Amino acid sequence: MQGKTISRFYQSLRFRFGLLFNSLLFLCVSVIVYSLYKNAKTELDKSFSLQLTSSANNILEKTDIDPIAIPIPKKGEFFRIIYDNNARKTRIFDNLPNDVSDKKKWSMISVKKYPENGGIISVDLALSADHYYSGIQKLKRLLYIYLPIAFLVAFLGGYLLSWFFLRPLRRIVSNANRVDLEHITLLNEPNAKDEFYHLTDALNRMLMRIDEQAKQQTAFFTMASHELRTPISNMLTELQIFKHGSLDEDTKQLLDNQEQEVNRMKDLVNNFLWMSKIESGNIYSNTSEINLADLVLEFTEVLGKHLSVRNQRFKIDFQPLDGQFTFIADINQVEVIINNLISNAIKYGKHDSIISITISQNIKICFEVSNLTYHTIENPEDLKVQFLRDPFHKEGFGLGLWISDILSKKNNAKLTLNAFDKSFYAKIEFDKP
Repeated sequence: MQGKTISRFYQSLRFRFGLLFNSLLFLCVSVIVYSLYKNAKTELDKSFSLQLTSSANNILEKTDIDPIAIPIPKKGEFFRIIYDNNARKTRIFDNLPNDVSDKKKWSMISVKKYPENGGIISVDLALSADHYYSGIQKLKRLLYIYLPIAFLVAFLGGYLLSWFFLRPLRRIVSNANRVDLEHITLLNEPNAKDEFYHLTDALNRMLMRIDEQAKQQTAFFTMASHELRTPISNMLTELQIFKHGSLDEDTKQLLDNQEQEVNRMKDLVNNFLWMSKIESGNIYSNTSEINLADLVLEFTEVLGKHLSVRNQRFKIDFQPLDGQFTFIADINQVEVIINNLISNAIKYGKHDSIISITISQNIKICFEVSNLTYHTIENPEDLKVQFLRDPFHKEGFGLGLWISDILSKKNNAKLTLNAFDKSFYAKIEFDKP
């Protein structure tokens, strides 16, 4: 079973929707700003051209040949006046700068007039283009610098605001994560009839369907388990009666094998019955004082006959030897736990190996069983999840350790699973009385 999924910020809806909407906004605004830039540049061109034309015509009007009259240049005005009488050209005035041909620095215009005494008077006016290009650069900065900055600010603002607006979704996720088959509770519906309300309503209807199916499934398992227990018990009794008769070795071996299979089926039915009780919440505890040492010795004696099949043996250690291994719990539930842990050690342990059982008394009363395995078990704690089995062991239904963990918690005990170097350890700790 996978643990909690770690999601990066760029995988969230906040990030993706923010990026999408702000990208579309950036594209639209960029088109609009670029259009404004082109229009503003066109208007600046017209304004500057109009200024050039107006200044050149003003100079031309004040210029005369007979007598010669020339206007005094204003600050920033540079012009050249030429008179052409069709015989020769006379430069009357010229204060144009030497780099006037540099179009990045200067803008130039030529105008002409035809005086009554004949000839042509032409004026070439040059004005500095610094202010013009400065205005153009400001527009470019608006387009290429300020607009991306505005996009980032809008994106971050939208990302932060979305955290506030997505609070109902986070509440839905939090409530949904607390739902399990044992405690199916409906989610609280938001007050606003928005998309979150419809999502919550759909999840609640789904939970109601799951709850109904879970109840039907639990009822089926309970009924089937009860119906199977009687014929299995009869089969087990008959096999045990036959074994006490005069039989040859082959027949005895056959009956032993059949008895083991019937016991295995009996354990499976019991697990299904416990599963139905757990999922329906019908677990009632009747506590009493339990001696862990006596209980374990009883189970090892009953299960000891299964060891010969795999050539295994028990090693039981009491720490201390004269310890008082008593605690208060439900005897039926503790028997299920101990039986599951020892049975798993036998079933999944290596052939020709020792199954070690340690009963200790310290701060708590502890029972620990360990066995050698053929493979190292990864994430042993995950085996406490319902229906989950180790990939290398396909036997069983993945219920024993799950049931043992649930019943341990019901009796204020803690079940811990560990695996080191092809060894598996199961430990349960009970509170002292």
